[in-house]
Amino acid sequence: PRFHEYGGFDIDPELQHNRVAYIRERCDVVTKEFPNAVGMDDFLFRTEVMLRRFGFTADNSIALTSLCRDEITFPLKNAIHDIFGYSLDVDGLGGVITAGTTGLAAGLSHSPTDYATGKERYVLFALPHIAIDAEGRVGSILRAGRQGQSCACGALVKMQPMFKQYKEGKLDMKMEECAHDPLDPEFSILTRRMMTAVEKDKIPNGGLPLVEVTRLADRVIRSDLDKLIQKTVDVSKADYAVVTGIQIHSTTATNRTWHPNLEFISPTSMYVVKDGVRHDMDVLAIDPPTPRQLFHIAGGDEIFDLPLPRRSWPGL
Repeated sequence: PRFHEYGGFDIDPELQHNRVAYIRERCDVVTKEFPNAVGMDDFLFRTEVMLRRFGFTADNSIALTSLCRDEITFPLKNAIHDIFGYSLDVDGLGGVITAGTTGLAAGLSHSPTDYATGKERYVLFALPHIAIDAEGRVGSILRAGRQGQSCACGALVKMQPMFKQYKEGKLDMKMEECAHDPLDPEFSILTRRMMTAVEKDKIPNGGLPLVEVTRLADRVIRSDLDKLIQKTVDVSKADYAVVTGIQIHSTTATNRTWHPNLEFISPTSMYVVKDGVRHDMDVLAIDPPTPRQLFHIAGGDEIFDLPLPRRSWPGL
């Protein structure tokens, strides 16, 4: 049932209270694991404002994205397209970059050029992903048209038991630099990159929880991206920005109760190299958009009723 008026005010204070309480509960299950997580549209609004300060716009920049191949990452990819136009994908399973120097260089060569200076501008987004459902179960997600519970990130979930096996010396895999399975190249590359990035002695006896596997993927991706940039970007001819984090999907926990799908980002780094000088930034230092701005950014038309919160929130 609709309870939103054009002026943006709820008709009933109790409905307003319950909606805020419900959204707080949904946010809490995500921030329990990723304390700095914010809504995806909020994150991209702040990112766009920050990058514009350094001269990056849709007219003069190309975006390159390294997200997981999973179709549920597309809300983020599409939102990046809304800001910078179509992006070039350099990603692979788990979000680990598999396009290499050739793929990255190809994307960079598609950049707009400044008419006066000839300078190019690149914005590189790199984010692995994870699911946390409305009940707080890590890795759990419902997919449209599919019965039962699914998971995300599937590649990282598949990897998760390997850390315990690696700790116990039971993992049989080739660790050579160029070794990969020709019939499963991306997963074998992902596995080698992840296993060589963690110290065996620091793995807990029970292995790594999925949240920590995802954080490890983020660190691997950032390290790989820095190395690839060093080999492909000429800072005398181009400025570039790097935006990294973890994409978090939050869906209903079961088909019995409807909950809206929510998208979050946990930022991990953001920096710009302009005229050869690096500027590290905290994207969360930018003021967030107002609720009215977020409503319109997300293409809102009307606000619908939400499930009731599970507990009372005094003082809201």
